[in-house]
Amino acid sequence: METLYDELKLEIFRYTNAPISLILTNRNWYTTSQDPHTRAEWLLFKYGRAHALFHAVRLGNNFITETVVQCLISKGAILSRYFIQRLVSQFGKQDNKLIEMKKIYNTNVDDIIETDSWAASLNIKVFTKIMFEAHLQLRDIKIKGNDMELFHFLTAGTIPIHQASQQFLKNFHEIEDLILNKKFIPFPPRPRPLPTEHYPSIDGFENSRQIHLLSRAVLISPNIVKFWKQIGYHEVCKDLNDKVMKGLFLLLFPNNTSANWVYPTLEFIVDKLRTLVELGFELNDDVIKEIINLFETKINIIGELMVNSIYTIRGKSVSTFVEPMLDEISRKTKNTKCKKKRSRK
Repeated sequence: METLYDELKLEIFRYTNAPISLILTNRNWYTTSQDPHTRAEWLLFKYGRAHALFHAVRLGNNFITETVVQCLISKGAILSRYFIQRLVSQFGKQDNKLIEMKKIYNTNVDDIIETDSWAASLNIKVFTKIMFEAHLQLRDIKIKGNDMELFHFLTAGTIPIHQASQQFLKNFHEIEDLILNKKFIPFPPRPRPLPTEHYPSIDGFENSRQIHLLSRAVLISPNIVKFWKQIGYHEVCKDLNDKVMKGLFLLLFPNNTSANWVYPTLEFIVDKLRTLVELGFELNDDVIKEIINLFETKINIIGELMVNSIYTIRGKSVSTFVEPMLDEISRKTKNTKCKKKRSRK
């Protein structure tokens, strides 16, 4: 009976978004929260196998222990080479005295970052445990490398996207190896954008630039999503959804077009959208609203084609908010034209 009670508490804890409310209830819940298996289960359910270790480190030494790391690994948390590279580069506290002296003598002031990183305070024993597990799983860690930068070059990130396919195809097997064997998984995207972003980021979350890079690669070759899902990164579509969907429409209707550019057909647009939707991306309400706002100045030219493609994928149910948005844009456009005419007179 007691075992059943403990299992029930574990289930309740796992599904609790912010367990602090339970922990403060009574000592029994506090005891449950200290169990490393319970912590591992909560992390895996809340963040998934791909991001569990990142969040465990981010939550600090009051949360992560050697045993929690062992439980996460045994329960399937993914240990990627990129995670190790970022962990090593951002482990350890700043030398405040050195920072102070640099400020006094105005030396490399622009490069000074005073805030400790997401992994700065990690307990040395926990750090060693993670490194040991990484060596067992990955062998070739390349701790001085950066798999995000490597991915950038392999996916032809230095070439305009409409010219990148050939280079991408040439490196395809290396990209596949990076994901399948080196377990390349980006850190989760930042929940809220910052006015200024540094790389590597202090809080650990991926910057919008890195999310754009990953989304760009998906648009060049959507099938790489299957590689990520194959290793257990099932959150990939959720993490990249907005940038991928908006990026597709920006590719289909670029701001700067060549002389021989022609409008895509409805069938072509729908085919591209369906490919992404079948992989797990969503043309959700928020994305649709952002896409319409993105092309506000072109809505009279491409609006019908764009809206018909959205209706084909989502159905006419979205017309309840799409049509009022289009009407509002049309009204604003007419008002702007009238003002320009009056100003000329």
